[in-house]
Amino acid sequence: MSSQRVRSVFAVCLLAAGCGRFRSAGRYRVTIDLGPSIRALGSEDLFESGPAEDRIVAIGPAALPALEAALDDESPAVRVGVVEVLSYLAVPERVPLLMKAVTDPAEAVRAQALEVLGGLTGDPRARPLVEAALEDPSPTIRVAAARTCARLCTSPPAVARLVDIAIRDEPFSNALWARASLAAMMKRPDTSSEARAAIERVAIPRLQDGGSLEERARAALLVADIGSPAGSEVLAAAARESTSTQVRLHALYALGTVGDARAVPTLAEILRGPQNELVPYAYDALTRMAARGVAEAKPTLGAYRGPRPSQPLPPPL
Repeated sequence: MSSQRVRSVFAVCLLAAGCGRFRSAGRYRVTIDLGPSIRALGSEDLFESGPAEDRIVAIGPAALPALEAALDDESPAVRVGVVEVLSYLAVPERVPLLMKAVTDPAEAVRAQALEVLGGLTGDPRARPLVEAALEDPSPTIRVAAARTCARLCTSPPAVARLVDIAIRDEPFSNALWARASLAAMMKRPDTSSEARAAIERVAIPRLQDGGSLEERARAALLVADIGSPAGSEVLAAAARESTSTQVRLHALYALGTVGDARAVPTLAEILRGPQNELVPYAYDALTRMAARGVAEAKPTLGAYRGPRPSQPLPPPL
């Protein structure tokens, strides 16, 4: 047999093996190079990153080793995309990868990982990392951790830190997210009593501590969230004098929940003033106070001749 024929027979044997003529355990195995799809996750073009994400998610848990490697090797934009993909892979094995991403050097990756851990997994394995992130110097990371705490945080120091963020953190949106998480924790059986106790322990003393009106107003908002009228005078002062429209709106809404007769003159003053976004909330607060039996609210409502909300207002954003 010629050498050419020997090579031809050998080639046929290899082809037959590759096509399954010779039975083997891996005859249906397919290897996929995910590199192009993973790198496309970092594209700003949604027509490129979107299909890439879909391709990887369709592979399922088998893609996890490649995604873990990408967290080590790829650019921050790609790593953010990897975390986004992990949010769609609803398997417990994704949690260690997300925990790894929480310690990423890139702020955007850490923030995205925290959001996924809290919003989609609620896995207690991530709790220490989330609670530690409440102390991060970056406000972006602190607010991501504060939002995640609604489902994950349990330790008294973490709850106390949330109260502190709700009172002192900037921007104000960070404080609102911390407050929202505390409100959610008060509905959780495992954290309800601790969240209320932390507000009583930290926020109530801040009402009269000589701090800025803004911080005292934020403390009063927390106190209102536990149903206490102790911060009503601070809320009325904030509704009149705060330099932040957001703070004034939140103060007005809280007065509708816990305000008493002492708040009526402030609300009446706002109703007599120029028409702006404060007026509907002042009217709504008086309406809810009247429904709670605050008799002094009714004459003020009756005297108002301006536009009135057609339905109860939602909490301000």
